[in-house]
Amino acid sequence: MIYAAIADWATDSEYPVSFMCAHLGVSRSGYYRWRTTGGQCDRDRTDAALTTLIRQIHASLRGDPGVRRVWAELAARAPAVAHKRVWRLMKAAGLQGRHPQAWRRTTVADARPVDAPDLIGQDFTAEQPDTRWCADIA
Repeated sequence: MIYAAIADWATDSEYPVSFMCAHLGVSRSGYYRWRTTGGQCDRDRTDAALTTLIRQIHASLRGDPGVRRVWAELAARAPAVAHKRVWRLMKAAGLQGRHPQAWRRTTVADARPVDAPDLIGQDFTAEQPDTRWCADIA
């Protein structure tokens, strides 16, 4: 950000670059290095190269691979890269793995379920307390 401001002011030739760098607290060599690299740092350049490689890997693997599979494939093709970096680059590129839901069998369906027996015969009157209990199970 500071280097971009210096570049804007340097085109106006209002102040010399050495004066601006000294007052903004950056080195002249850093400014000129930034200018020759096109405003990108090494990390941005390697991220761009890794993103293209990750896109190729994601397209070549079947079934929309996630971070772990892409990271494993990337480890075989490129120098060591952390899995969090792969996650960050995949997220920035809009690549996402498939997340299938876990399938669980919760109910065993029978052809004809057995009805609960009617033990009180639909007679809900009781002569004394605590002699007949009933509940409605939906």
